[in-house]
Amino acid sequence: MKLITELSHDVELYEAKGKDPYIVGIWSSAEIKNNNGRVYKRNILEREIKKVSGKKSIWGELGHPPNPEVNADKIAIKTVNLEWKNNDVYGKAKILDTPMGAIARTLVKEGDMGISSRGLGTVSESGQVNEDFNLITWDMVTEPSNNPSWVQGIYEGQEWISDGEKAKQKEMMIDEMVTWYQKHLMNLTKETIYELWQKGMIDWPRN
Repeated sequence: MKLITELSHDVELYEAKGKDPYIVGIWSSAEIKNNNGRVYKRNILEREIKKVSGKKSIWGELGHPPNPEVNADKIAIKTVNLEWKNNDVYGKAKILDTPMGAIARTLVKEGDMGISSRGLGTVSESGQVNEDFNLITWDMVTEPSNNPSWVQGIYEGQEWISDGEKAKQKEMMIDEMVTWYQKHLMNLTKETIYELWQKGMIDWPRN
C-alpha cells in the first residue's frame, strides 16, 4: 500500500467576528483525471466518504506528515461537513484553536492554501485508483509552484501496510506456527514411541 495524496486549490476562508473561522471548497473529485494523473471511481469515493463521515472527528494536519497516522500535535483543522455536488465532494472544515491551527489561520489569511486528501491504496497502470483505497483524512497544505511533483516526490514513494493487511499477516504467521508445532509434536511422539518399543516397554501395534 502506498500513501496517496491529492491536492485541491479550490478552498476559501470564511471568518466572521466572534465566530470560528472555516475553510470550504472541493475536498475530492470522482470520475475525472486529476493533476496527479489518477482517477477515482464514484463508488469507491462514496464508500470512503461514508466511512469517514461516521467518525466522531475528522482531524486534519497542517501539511502532510510522512506517515498515514494522524499526529495529535500537528492537528490544525476538523472537517465538519461533506456533501456531493455532481462528482465533486464539497467540504467544510473548522480551523482549530491549536498551535498548528493558529499558524494555518494566519497562512490562509495571508496567502493561498490548499486542502489535500490522504489515504492508502494502490493505483493501476492506467491511473485508476484500486478498490483497496482507504481514505484517512484531509490536511491543509501550502501551495508550492509545482504541487503534484512536490507531493508525489516526498510522500508517495513509501510503502505502508494497512491494519487489515497487518491482521492478515499476523493470522498467516500464527497458522504457520501452529502447523510447525503440530509437525514437531508429531515427530517427537513418533520418536518417543519408537524408543519405548526398542526398550520393550510397549508392543508395536499390529492390524
